[in-house]
Amino acid sequence: MGCKPSAKTDSASTSPKTTVVANSASPLTPVLFEDVTKQIGLHHVYDNGEDSNLYVYLESVGSGVAVVDFDLDGWPDFFFPGGGRLPALGQIQGLPGTAWRNQFGERVVNITAESSLNVTKHYTMGAQAADINCDGFPDLLITGYGGVLIMMNQGDGTFIDVTSNSGVDASLWCTSAAFADFNQDGVLDLFIAQYIDWSWENNPDCKSTAGVRDICPPAAFKGLSDRMYLGKGDGSFLDASDRLDAEAKGKGLGVLAGDFDQDSWVDVYVANDTTNNLYYHNLTEGKFEEVGVSSGSALDERGLPTGSMGVATLDYDNDLKPDLWVCNYEQESFALYKNEGNSVYRGVSSLAGLTALGTMFVAFGTATADFDSDGDEDIAVTNGHVLRHPPGNTVEQLPLFLSNNGKGKLIRQEFHPDSYFSQKWRGRGMVAADIDQDGDLDLIVSHVNQPSAVLKNKTQNSSQWLQIELKGTRSNRDAIGSQVVMVTNKAKRLRLVCGGGSYLSQGPYSLHFGIPPGEKIEYAEITWPDGQKQRVDGLNPNQKHVLIEPVSASISAATK
Repeated sequence: MGCKPSAKTDSASTSPKTTVVANSASPLTPVLFEDVTKQIGLHHVYDNGEDSNLYVYLESVGSGVAVVDFDLDGWPDFFFPGGGRLPALGQIQGLPGTAWRNQFGERVVNITAESSLNVTKHYTMGAQAADINCDGFPDLLITGYGGVLIMMNQGDGTFIDVTSNSGVDASLWCTSAAFADFNQDGVLDLFIAQYIDWSWENNPDCKSTAGVRDICPPAAFKGLSDRMYLGKGDGSFLDASDRLDAEAKGKGLGVLAGDFDQDSWVDVYVANDTTNNLYYHNLTEGKFEEVGVSSGSALDERGLPTGSMGVATLDYDNDLKPDLWVCNYEQESFALYKNEGNSVYRGVSSLAGLTALGTMFVAFGTATADFDSDGDEDIAVTNGHVLRHPPGNTVEQLPLFLSNNGKGKLIRQEFHPDSYFSQKWRGRGMVAADIDQDGDLDLIVSHVNQPSAVLKNKTQNSSQWLQIELKGTRSNRDAIGSQVVMVTNKAKRLRLVCGGGSYLSQGPYSLHFGIPPGEKIEYAEITWPDGQKQRVDGLNPNQKHVLIEPVSASISAATK
């Protein structure tokens, strides 16, 4: 089936830490970010309604961000969900999100009203973007309490609400989601994580361990089943939730879809809040088996479930197998699961130095990428507490940047006192994207009741870079489920095109590779979502390359 190309296709804590300081003699190049939020004209504040002082569980979750080129002008745009108000017991008022057009990486312009994205149907939280009807334009999914909104991109700068005719009937508490082609028919499908059974009828009064009224713990509620829908190619879907393991339930907050076991069938990983994380292994044709416990990715190194929120994949040790990264609650370590092959993972948080970060962080959004273009992937994390009065902790927390030393260790970097990373925030969503098209990856971060932030990467080094954007023809247009191995004269590096990830967020589907000094690109090997392999030679550094999937299923050994 697939999507044929169109003319548009080408276009907080004081815990112990290991640090890398800008003036140290460390071989790691410090990564520098500049907060340009005000400079570029962005102003968005997610409102969780907590000023009504109802201490409702809805307040705790926060929001994400979608960063995608909605108008296909080559510059990634932004959409932030708006949240909601809680005027009185039993009442919820949805607030509109905001949409921003990127003008050459220097300014953003609020286009919420003119794009018709000022919808207020739900108390909104998450945002996903992908081309669900194969017309070349990315569409938008907005998740929240009470269901989802599917906003179809009309290609003229406007969106229309097609939810009622979409076949997506998830109507409970929908948090994160991911688009991917689970049955290899060339059309994007949809996976939605659902959270807990909170309602006004199930709204207990709770107190913290200090005896102060506060947000209830997730243990006070039952988890909900995840939902899956198969795409028809016209923007509508069929409910296929029965293809998931009926016994698998959780309290889903983070979702990541990708070909983790590299068998050309897209799998799904769900980060659950205080229950086992779920690993849905695709058995082929979009039929899944939940193998979280047997794979070694459901529990932490102590064998316990965690309060998991953000999730991402990276090849932290450059062994050409995608590893899993999970952000957890306080009194728990960050979780790094090393991929041993054949859907088997080993917890290596301690070996990677992550336990040295302490356990005071409540970690949400995250981005894994080669931010310093030194050849290995680093990690950024945004943190912030869910309680109003957390005992022994603070609501606002420091974000983290973990630099990969290329030897199996992730080392916390310290920043100048004036830096964004040296200030405390109520962090939630995070996306990495090259918003100014200068070759390095910037960060877009959402907060709760604080202005969202845009951080431009200002790192200075002698490295080069390569960006690859894949366009499917036989496969889904966004090529979700692909993998690319970039080969130089000294190394091979892996990147996956994934749906979902981070926390309630979605970033661009393009791939970024850093090229350290002394290395030269030889070729890239693409594995398209249907398993077909393609070698591409002649890739120049310091450029973004748009590579279109050959229409024929028979691919030659080299395509220039």
